[in-house]
Order: sequence, then C-alpha cells, then structure tokens
Amino acid sequence: MDKRHSFRQAVAFQVRVTAMANPGLTVSGETLDISESGIGVCLPVQLSSGSLVQLEIADSVLYGFVAHSREWAPMSEPSFARNKSWVGESESNTATVPSIGRFFRTGIEVVEVLIGTSGLSQLLRENFEERMPNLQMTYSGSSSNDASNSPR
Repeated sequence: MDKRHSFRQAVAFQVRVTAMANPGLTVSGETLDISESGIGVCLPVQLSSGSLVQLEIADSVLYGFVAHSREWAPMSEPSFARNKSWVGESESNTATVPSIGRFFRTGIEVVEVLIGTSGLSQLLRENFEERMPNLQMTYSGSSSNDASNSPR
C-alpha cells in the first residue's frame, strides 16, 4: 500500500547536508525526489527525525527538518549525478557517499530556500516552483522587489 500523499518528481542533484546542531557533521549525498512535502535524499549516515539541517545544492542553500531517515538499498546502477565528483570537497569534516556500504533515504521538509544564480540552481528553482508552489524562496543577486517568490 502506497502511503504517499503527493507525487514525487525524480531529481538527481549532488547535495551537501549539515546537521545544524552539530556543524561538524557534514555529509555528501544525492537528491532522489522532490514532492509537495519536501525533498528526498540518499545519505551515508542516519539523521534523527526533527533535526534542523542545511542543504547545499550547487550555489543554493536550503533549510529544513528531517522527517524520516531509514536504511535504504539504492539502485545497483549509480545515477549520472552520483558519478560526478563534488566540486570543492576538500574539507576534512565532509564525508562522501561511499561506493558500497549503508545508505539512508532521508526525507526533509524544506522550509526556506536561497536560490543561487548558476544554471543548476535555476533548474532546482524550476523544480521547486512546480512541486512546492507555496515555498518561500529568496534569490541571491536579485533586487529587493523580486527577492521572494509569491505563491501562484
């Protein structure tokens, strides 16, 4: 029985997730889908439900709360995004998604987004506008007149 309340749009973006209560805990993973209720990510660590997290996708920053984190067996074939290395991943406190090991499907309720100016961030914005039309988004590099996205 499917318990989903809304349609999930498959997406594959590299993501860096930081637990706000423990900023030393930063891991890299991959987004799986976006729905009306949030974003699903595949991570190499389990995060506690209710934890406040920061997500970095390209030059965009998202904030949200962990809704759930469950052990998960990803597809045997890595996606295109998983085959790409994360640019700038030289920090010693950043874990990368291992090629083998345990993975956790983590659902995150997104509450705030700062959209960057890169092409990848614009693709992310389009996905959010389509799947989460009521989400408050702020755009970096924009004037104060168009700084937030009003619901359609």
